[in-house]
Amino acid sequence: RPAGVDVDRQRFAMAAARGVEAPSSPCWNGMGVHMQGTCMSWASSQYSPAQQNISEQWPQMTAMEQRAEVVVVVDPYCSGRLVVDELLLRGWPLVAVRSNAEVRGALSSSWDPSVFERTIVHSGDVLGTARSLREGLKRPVAVITGSEPGTELADALAEVLSLRGNGTALSRCRKDRYFMQERLRDCGLRACAQKRCGTVREAMMSASELGRHRPWVVKSCQFSGAEEVVRCDTIEAVADAATGILGGRSDAVIVQEFLHGMEYVVDCVSLDGQHLVSGIWAVRRTTAGGELASDRKQTVHFSSEEGSIQRDICEYVLQCLTALGIQNGASHSKVIYNETQGPCLVKACPWIHSSVAPAVFAACAGREQAQAFLLADAMTEGGMYLSWKLEAIGMGSPAYELANYSIILDLQCQEDGILARSVDEVAGDWIRNLSSFWMMKCDLEVGDRVRRSRDGISSPGFIVLIGPDPSVVEQEAALIREAERTGQMYVFSTSTSSKTPTPPTCSDDEGTWGKCGLFLPLPCDPTPRTKALESHMAIAGAHLMASPSGSPELLPKACAEFVLDGVLE
Repeated sequence: RPAGVDVDRQRFAMAAARGVEAPSSPCWNGMGVHMQGTCMSWASSQYSPAQQNISEQWPQMTAMEQRAEVVVVVDPYCSGRLVVDELLLRGWPLVAVRSNAEVRGALSSSWDPSVFERTIVHSGDVLGTARSLREGLKRPVAVITGSEPGTELADALAEVLSLRGNGTALSRCRKDRYFMQERLRDCGLRACAQKRCGTVREAMMSASELGRHRPWVVKSCQFSGAEEVVRCDTIEAVADAATGILGGRSDAVIVQEFLHGMEYVVDCVSLDGQHLVSGIWAVRRTTAGGELASDRKQTVHFSSEEGSIQRDICEYVLQCLTALGIQNGASHSKVIYNETQGPCLVKACPWIHSSVAPAVFAACAGREQAQAFLLADAMTEGGMYLSWKLEAIGMGSPAYELANYSIILDLQCQEDGILARSVDEVAGDWIRNLSSFWMMKCDLEVGDRVRRSRDGISSPGFIVLIGPDPSVVEQEAALIREAERTGQMYVFSTSTSSKTPTPPTCSDDEGTWGKCGLFLPLPCDPTPRTKALESHMAIAGAHLMASPSGSPELLPKACAEFVLDGVLE
């Protein structure tokens, strides 16, 4: 048994009492303690997407096993579900806190209230929410961020409840892209050249001032999705991007230099200011029509050798985490590495890596290396295993070792069209027969409209490949790309009607009369132009009410055609 590692005999006794196989002793595998028996579903050789609903596999706890404490998970959506499953495996009762009453978009599919003892909806009063948590039958022992929307609330609740967290003093620097970069600059770390702008004119002037850094990147200040990050090669493109972002929810935009180099993502788990690197990913993008389309994300082996890219990146990221006040919990940081200038932070996100990345890394390096495992250990078990890992690294051990290599391949469609056959029907069987196939997510069906892939949002889906031989995984990823390029995955219809609401070619996003009729876009917050049009129509409508004779002639019959829900009527 490695020094410093103890076995939770009480939990093993609980497992035995429930009739669940419990290990007689931990098994050393070179990476830490591999818990057999009840935890095998997370082992690198056993874990699969079909086993993600861990809560149904875990036996119900008897009365004598009931804990007097609960773990609070704020916004347990998306990959935060992996944290929930890990906590359930450890026998922790859970309370969910939702930062907003509405769960929108992709987050809604991952929301499962049945695994929580209580669900509290935050109404804007941090003290009131903290009071509700205190008034429960069980005492909160930890507050954990489940996903991006809950980061600020989780830090505030942890601070009020005197629990481990990141505090609120630097919350603005962790939430706002502009202040994040300025904080790094103040701490003597490399940061992006940037300007904060409140108007389109200011954005254009800022781009001119940053002329030597062309091309530029225009983005919103808040972390609100890749759709609000735009690469611009001209001043006109800067104006268009700023107009689109300022017309939405943002009241300011940032004009930054475009960082040239290779993109990496570094996953970490922190405990009381000590940071452990739990994984490194390399991100590759391709140029599609002047825009950067997402290509793939792949695992990177760890290296602490002097002068290695991994060491340079990790040392820089750990300094950034400290500068931004990230002291406890999971994080993932996007970095651009340039051979001449070194690493530069794009953003540091104080929550668990999104999507399937944490589960994929667990399948490559083992359950003990998964962010969910390390996060649960740090926040609920006092960081016993994480502290041992940090000591081992201090004595020369690697932060992690990969038993498998993985590529998360973002699907790319090269043209626009309406699917005549689903992707699964066309290529599902041969993709699943690939030796490294692990999972696939592509929900496109017959009649769906597909757009040319420009970013992660416009991608039709992704495929995860995992295998012990990197050359085999790379070869099979190349086969999938070739199938996309040669039309073996996307079969388009000659029909122009789609069940996906999509504007006709003669229409813009705000509704324009044309030969195809009036396109009605999906409901969204009105832009300044829309508000002006609505105001004008209201005045015109009032005039018509007062003088019916002033109404215009009816449109010709040929124009009385509408696109409703994608069907011409």
